Amino acid sequence: MAHQLPSSVDVTAPAGPAAARLASLYNLPAEHQPPWGPGVGEVRTLLSQSPPLVNHSDVELLRTKLAVAQSGQAFVLHVGECAELFSMATAEHIERRLRLYQDLADRLANRTNREVVLLTRMAGQYAKPRSQAIERIPDGTEVLSYRGDAVNDLEPTPAGRRPDPRRLLAAYHHSRDTLSRLDALSSAIDRPAFVSHEAMLRDYEEPLTRGGDAPYSSAGHLLWIGDRTRRLWNWHVQWAATVTNPIAVKIGPSATGYDVFDLARTIDPHHEPGRLSLIARLGAEEAAQRLAPLLRIVTESRAPVLWQCDPMHANTRTIDGRKVRLLPDVRAEVTGFVSTLRAVGCHPGGLHLEVSPDATTECRESRTASSDDDDGQRPPCDPRLNPTQAASVIDHFAELVTA
Repeated sequence: MAHQLPSSVDVTAPAGPAAARLASLYNLPAEHQPPWGPGVGEVRTLLSQSPPLVNHSDVELLRTKLAVAQSGQAFVLHVGECAELFSMATAEHIERRLRLYQDLADRLANRTNREVVLLTRMAGQYAKPRSQAIERIPDGTEVLSYRGDAVNDLEPTPAGRRPDPRRLLAAYHHSRDTLSRLDALSSAIDRPAFVSHEAMLRDYEEPLTRGGDAPYSSAGHLLWIGDRTRRLWNWHVQWAATVTNPIAVKIGPSATGYDVFDLARTIDPHHEPGRLSLIARLGAEEAAQRLAPLLRIVTESRAPVLWQCDPMHANTRTIDGRKVRLLPDVRAEVTGFVSTLRAVGCHPGGLHLEVSPDATTECRESRTASSDDDDGQRPPCDPRLNPTQAASVIDHFAELVTA
């Protein structure tokens, strides 16, 4: 299976020109990095000496499968939690998530009669960028914002929110445990489940870069760059351009055609199939208008891009003090995405969804909440679809692409 752990302890560090290239990134700015306290250097050393989490051969297998999707012969379902918690690295929770993701992938495959590549936001989605560095809790106390379990604690206390570099080691071990559990489940799974996460933390991603003359991230099969860290000359993009993994970039409302052209030219200069995905998260109201000029630039450059739709991140609203996502917004962005790509002869490659295996009420149909719309629970970061809602979004996408 594609998520199998490496069978040998290969800690080969990049060498030769690859090592020089990675070293040249040292002084580049890296946005959304935590203000670590003492000990981060020791943690980096320990990570650099740790076994890789994923095999390079499985990274290459994913690139092959993404190339098939890029050609129009398959779809991608990129799905998982907004933010993994360390507490989710239990056998029960991993199995619940994986079975849900497999069911959703099967649903998309059955409704489109196409192969579906399953990308899971698992075994590493432990860090998040935040709009504000400070959060005010209900009693008026100000604490640092939660940046994911790899950085600080969800519990809003001054001590819990203090960034702790030892959490990077915990993230590594929980990722390893998650991958081990995926292996244990593999005998009952027909479709490989590849793992992905946002390449956010420099002090985690750099030490886990492996591969001698052909460096790759051993932290996950696919890494993506967020809309907030996609500036061309920052560390995130330049590091992504150096590793050989499939790379995705989130494209938000502020992106221009020139931004997209430069990103494609930097990350995929040789036009390699399966290398680059662009994940549109543009907002329901103007998705089609914003996407059209970006598509035109990419099409004219002949860059081989796999387009995915993230219909959630640009459609977060605050209603009655609560973050929510409305399903009509989600469906509207999917509609705009599919119609715009098909109008210019491009393949709408798939969906990128945040989903919980629990019966959450974080997303809903209407701005007006009913008594059933608030179960009292709150997501670690952003609202997630529950299983029924996720299935309905997949059905909507399938109906559009098979029409």
